[in-house]
Amino acid sequence: MNKYSDFRATSTGSYLALYFASCIMNAAFLLVFAWHLLTRSFYFDMLVEQYTSLAYVLIVWVCLGWLMALVAAIGFDILPLIHGSSPFEETTMRQFWILNVTGQTVLIFSTFMKSLEGIEEFSTVGIVLLSLGVILLGVPGRRLYQESNRKKNNDEVGIVSLIPGLIFPFFGGTIIVCWLLRDTMGVLELGRSIMIMLYLLITVAMIVSHFNRRLNWSIIEPSKIPLRFGIFFVFLGLHILFSFLAAREASETLTLLGLMKDYSLGMAFFSAFFVCNPLGVAKKAFMHGGMAHNRLVFAALWTLPFCSFHAFNSAQYSERIGIPGYVTFLSTTAILAVWGYAIYLHEDHLHINIHKRRSNFLFMAIFLIGFIAIQVLFVKNWMNWGSTALEERIWFWLIPVASAMIVVKILRQTVLSLDTWHKIPMFYGRYMQEKSHE
Repeated sequence: MNKYSDFRATSTGSYLALYFASCIMNAAFLLVFAWHLLTRSFYFDMLVEQYTSLAYVLIVWVCLGWLMALVAAIGFDILPLIHGSSPFEETTMRQFWILNVTGQTVLIFSTFMKSLEGIEEFSTVGIVLLSLGVILLGVPGRRLYQESNRKKNNDEVGIVSLIPGLIFPFFGGTIIVCWLLRDTMGVLELGRSIMIMLYLLITVAMIVSHFNRRLNWSIIEPSKIPLRFGIFFVFLGLHILFSFLAAREASETLTLLGLMKDYSLGMAFFSAFFVCNPLGVAKKAFMHGGMAHNRLVFAALWTLPFCSFHAFNSAQYSERIGIPGYVTFLSTTAILAVWGYAIYLHEDHLHINIHKRRSNFLFMAIFLIGFIAIQVLFVKNWMNWGSTALEERIWFWLIPVASAMIVVKILRQTVLSLDTWHKIPMFYGRYMQEKSHE
């Protein structure tokens, strides 16, 4: 037994507490907004009137709150195994957990304030706490990059799996600054675009990691990763730039900058889709009986073209800036990728044969109906085909119902499961074997 074999005890398995926190806070998020929607509360009215600022709060809540808890859990669990490093300390994980849960709790209280000032004050505290939790991840992220024993030109995901950890401090600080300067034209749109682009990067990294690394499908050669992701990064940067410039322009009509904002978002989604080699993935998933894989991650990949299509036509769909591209992406692609990856990782810890893993067809059916409702809603807006009230109700209720089903599934497999749990997840032990032979 060498030193490399000992580090796993400091981080592997820590994901369970973060899984639990994510599920509980996700459930609270759904219940709170179901109550506000049903009662048409003061917060609901403010959400309509103060859309730009409160939409920013909601995106922070999702991206830095319960969804980030799952992203951090995955990183804590397997990145040390993959890269042969021990960057995470128990105190760091505990502090992140406290900041994440406390920040989301404060945001819950903010929705019950009876004045806009109260909502914004509580939102400020919640955003700062969530952002500090993300900033906290920067130190182990930098240490992981510096101590990694993986050769970048021979890694199935390349440096892409390490980039989020490197930029977390900048990311968290930017989210705080954008909120504090929310009265400055274009700043909230800048922060919002940065959050969505970061999650698009995380989503693509998870999709590529699942098929290229975990399943070893060789959908992308390591040597081609820098070029493909380089082009992808260009579109990410362009969308952030044009989002800020278009908001600064503050034109009531569709201008060139507004079009470039929409088109750059569409191209970011489209390039993300092709980075993942969708034809190669589909061929292995369906031909010759099909190879075992996680269907949520697979579905996340194939929702990207729809997100791209909506982004290209954003101006025709809605007067609400960003709804067609951002909300479609967060409510479908992002959560499917993160949930699918998280569930598959836990099943690896249970050492369940990949050919015997169950797919939740009821969840997929409900989610599919909600997803189709989103498409019909935007197309009807685009073609002026009348009221979209029915599609809105289907979307607003079925997506949360599907989310609740996933929350129950994760809780059942973690907290309530009687299956034997293994510290080292299946497949990832090969990295320890490789290191032990060096």
